[in-house]
Amino acid sequence: MGTFRITVEIADARGQHFEAVEMLVDTGATFTKVPRDLLERLGVPVESTYTAELADGSRVPRTRGRTMIRLQGKEFPTPVTFGEDGEQKLLGAMALEDAMLAVDPHSKRLIPVDALEMTSTET
Repeated sequence: MGTFRITVEIADARGQHFEAVEMLVDTGATFTKVPRDLLERLGVPVESTYTAELADGSRVPRTRGRTMIRLQGKEFPTPVTFGEDGEQKLLGAMALEDAMLAVDPHSKRLIPVDALEMTSTET
């Protein structure tokens, strides 16, 4: 599919101050990963821990919080992983779904999509 980067704005804990971060769009990542030092500086609290499986099959402990992000003019809350020094900044699948955006692999950009539902009638 190819990869590309996009600028995402990450908010402080109150959603009032945003800082721009260039991230790799990664539909294979569940959560958006932001550098720990930025999240701590913005006052985003750690809410939980979890285990992530990396592409090579190894498993690593992670910490997660929640804050507002701004992506292509849309502001919304999303979970964020506290990334460690040297780790890739990632825009993950949950944020893309929350923003109702999908990857256009041909033009390497994000495009608006409609929400999906199974059915509108009871079966």
